[in-house]
Amino acid sequence: MSELLEIRLEEMLPELEQMESLQLFDKTEIRSILKRRREYETKLQRQNKTKDDFLLYIHYEIEVLKLARSRQSHFYTYISSMLGPMLQAHSDKPFLWKFAAQLEFEDMHSVENARQYLLRGLRFHPECRLLYLEAFKLELVYAQMKCKERLEKKEKLAVGAKEHEQPKCDQAMEVSGSSSQAVLPDGAGHEFMDQVLEGKHAEVIYEAAVKRIHDVSFVISFLNTCKEFDFTENLQRKIVNDLLSTYPTDELTWDIMARRELEGLSYSDSAPTSATVHNKKQDRKKKKKISREQIRLCTAVYQAGVKQINTEKMWSLYLDQVIDLNHDTSSLPVFKKKLLREAFQGAHSAGKMQEKYYRTWMEILYNAGKRKKLDAVLRSVTERLPKSVDMWQLRMKFHQQYDDEAAVIRVFHDAIMSLSSEESSTLVLWKKLILYYQTKENAKVESVFKEGMLQGPAVSLPLKIRYLEWVMLAKGITAARTVYESLCFQSPFCLGLHTKMASLECTQPEIKMNYVRKCYDLACEQFGKTNTDIWMEYVKFEHIRGDAKNVSNLYLRAIKTLEPMQTDSFISEFNLLKTGLASVKS
Repeated sequence: MSELLEIRLEEMLPELEQMESLQLFDKTEIRSILKRRREYETKLQRQNKTKDDFLLYIHYEIEVLKLARSRQSHFYTYISSMLGPMLQAHSDKPFLWKFAAQLEFEDMHSVENARQYLLRGLRFHPECRLLYLEAFKLELVYAQMKCKERLEKKEKLAVGAKEHEQPKCDQAMEVSGSSSQAVLPDGAGHEFMDQVLEGKHAEVIYEAAVKRIHDVSFVISFLNTCKEFDFTENLQRKIVNDLLSTYPTDELTWDIMARRELEGLSYSDSAPTSATVHNKKQDRKKKKKISREQIRLCTAVYQAGVKQINTEKMWSLYLDQVIDLNHDTSSLPVFKKKLLREAFQGAHSAGKMQEKYYRTWMEILYNAGKRKKLDAVLRSVTERLPKSVDMWQLRMKFHQQYDDEAAVIRVFHDAIMSLSSEESSTLVLWKKLILYYQTKENAKVESVFKEGMLQGPAVSLPLKIRYLEWVMLAKGITAARTVYESLCFQSPFCLGLHTKMASLECTQPEIKMNYVRKCYDLACEQFGKTNTDIWMEYVKFEHIRGDAKNVSNLYLRAIKTLEPMQTDSFISEFNLLKTGLASVKS
């Protein structure tokens, strides 16, 4: 029994130590708590324990917790007192002004202090979006709190009135049809409700912000913040009107208007009544799925937008939204796919579709089995964007999927001609063609490699390495050595060819040192004047796989061959390698 008691007390020690480190209790108090807990735990270990023993222990722990919480609250007061000096020293950091305001409002429950910090922060940073948005949100959150308090107060008054009112009052209420109006005196609280429910303080912040910062995305940030609060219908309407009047030809204006239609926040010139607002809120709460009408209205706004602003950005926003809608296949899948096809066709016909969307469209057309349509689209886009490697790849991939070899070759040669001024970008097309034939027939792979190796250095050098590796896998080491012999002296020289052949030789069950050394010797001969890495690689090979006695000779050869500017670098690398190898041996 005593062992169990000690175990229980030991489990409490970390908690008590933390309380002491946080200065919630001093050492004397900690000892007192431990002593009392020991007494209570001892009572609970007895066989004749009673319910009162448990209740007394629980009551004691509750009192300790209350005391800890009350002392912890003093920390916030201390932190609050430190905010002023902190901001005095770091007034150039807007996020600290935001932090101070949040602390005062959320932890100290002082909206006035929070406002003061944000206003002071804006004096230091008059064009800081972060502080404007935080001040705006602060006023809305505060308004929401006050609105909730007001409603709770009205409910209590209504309940009290029902319990004590006279029959005449009941009769009057029935005639008026509104219990809340009967409870409150006429005109009472109207000014308060106008300011709180309509977010007047937040509106002042918004107006000051948009006068200072002229940016459509900034205005939209205020609108998105408003959507989190139920009482901001009028404020949202004002912001929407400002967007339409100030930024009517901006793509983001049309985008946010379309998205609001999708959310059920349809724009109307007429101001909403309180009943309409209430009904809209209830409808949005009930509707979990987006209705067909909402989707139709959303796409209608986008269609109007691309007619007025026929830009690539406007079409991209339209496509992004319709693609996003198609991710949800649980409702209206056929209708959504139809809208997506129309959007793709519209953007393509307007010549405003970005390359990334063609991949998605290609998959849709391919899955639908529309080969002719897909062929026409890809031909059209490569004519419009002849320098786009991605589009040529897509077109080649299309014909490869249908195993149309003649079309693959035709498109490949058209692409090479169109990209002749950008030779480096054609390498990916050569690789794609080689991969196509590797999966089809090896007989033509070699001819494609040989044709590619006749191109400029940007294509021929990487293909030499790839060709050597393919020969090794397809025909063996002997054939690879023959190919290496024929390529190693061809201009332009390729360093990667030598290192690749050396690595292939090292993968053989029985490594033939003379072949490996030949690769490194040729590499050092062709690139050894300016490249220290190849010398170091040769040194490592001799030390690990070859003959360590050759290392000193290689060192001397490198010093004589390398240019003066490279010599110092090589010596440093060599000494580091030598030190590392010596430490490994020891």
